[in-house]
Amino acid sequence: MGEGQERPFPAVELRADAEHCLETAARREYQRLMGAFLRGELEEVEAEAGIELLREFLERADFAALRRACEGRLRKGMDTVLLLYREGEELRYGFVDEAGEAGARREE
Repeated sequence: MGEGQERPFPAVELRADAEHCLETAARREYQRLMGAFLRGELEEVEAEAGIELLREFLERADFAALRRACEGRLRKGMDTVLLLYREGEELRYGFVDEAGEAGARREE
């Protein structure tokens, strides 16, 4: 997203690095949110929105394509932060510097 643009709410950010792909990051964030919710550290609405985004992403995303994209970005020294969000009923995601552009992917 460009500077000054607001992020869609609710949204989840995932970061890949040389040791962890986006699938691993999504699984870890899913577990973190579930644990925080069960311990009463998050409001139900906040937790449910993030958990549902991550669940759907884990079920539908093309992780092989995302790994390739991350590897290319890492080689170029680019950020590998992926933003998950909803646009209407559709799950959308894209790298933070691309989210909101026409190139953001959607999962139906």
